[in-house]
Amino acid sequence: MRPRPVIVLGGLAAAICTAIPGLLAQSSSVQSVFATAVDTHQAPIIDLRAAEFVVKEDGKECAVISAERATQEMHVAILVDDNGTGIFHFGLNGLGELLQGRAQIALSVITNQVQKVFDYTTDAKTWVTGFARTGVRPSTPEGGQLLEGVFASAKALKRREARRPVIIALTVGGEEQSSLPSRQVLEALHESRASLHVLFVNSPAVRPVRPAGQPAELLDNNFNLGRVLGDGPKESGGRNREVLAMKALPVEVQQIARDVLSQYLVTYTRTQTRNAPQRLRVSVRRPGVTIIAPTRAPIG
Repeated sequence: MRPRPVIVLGGLAAAICTAIPGLLAQSSSVQSVFATAVDTHQAPIIDLRAAEFVVKEDGKECAVISAERATQEMHVAILVDDNGTGIFHFGLNGLGELLQGRAQIALSVITNQVQKVFDYTTDAKTWVTGFARTGVRPSTPEGGQLLEGVFASAKALKRREARRPVIIALTVGGEEQSSLPSRQVLEALHESRASLHVLFVNSPAVRPVRPAGQPAELLDNNFNLGRVLGDGPKESGGRNREVLAMKALPVEVQQIARDVLSQYLVTYTRTQTRNAPQRLRVSVRRPGVTIIAPTRAPIG
């Protein structure tokens, strides 16, 4: 089961109230979010204490109950949209080695439509065999349905009630063939509580942009994709990386694994109000530390 709000009752309420006087003067609930801490060199920081974390919802500070290194098994949905170039293949092998024993992985490739390579499994042999299928393949210069991939992955993770859901989109850009509105995809992502991590290779040589047959429709579709790939990571607690040098790709793919492996599970109390909170800000009091966490408050 994924982290979910729990109404504070009985002995737990008494314990929290003893530790934090006045906390339960109003009705409250317990919330949890995953967060990654990095220093100025983007290296993970793994020795933070709960007292150093600050959590605010809609600008109001919440009481932090605990902050500990996350150990929950991850469910990781990987979407490969590479125009058949195979450029992410070696990075995926390294990512799999890092996540072995810590995650269930599902892999899909975008070849116009979303094609499932394998469903969630912890079997490393299945991973290696599946990753091999992301090598050089026929190209898809007309683009694909990456929006559909993100949307379907979020829906599937919600159905599974994954405790620590992650979506990784590896893309070379191009024309988006799905007409799904960005709002619908972002809402599905929020409801799943998955963090979206995007690695974008910015090179026209990888997937040249073709002349648009229907410019207005293409503009709308690409706007929706751009918004999801841009706002989705910020809202969900992931990162959007743009890569220019092909030699850096394996390292950048593996860095996504290192980000999620160094996460904290931050638990705090939410005071119940008439309107559900919208904005979330997680920070720490230690100088020189950047926190990567959702900016939308969890549902519940």
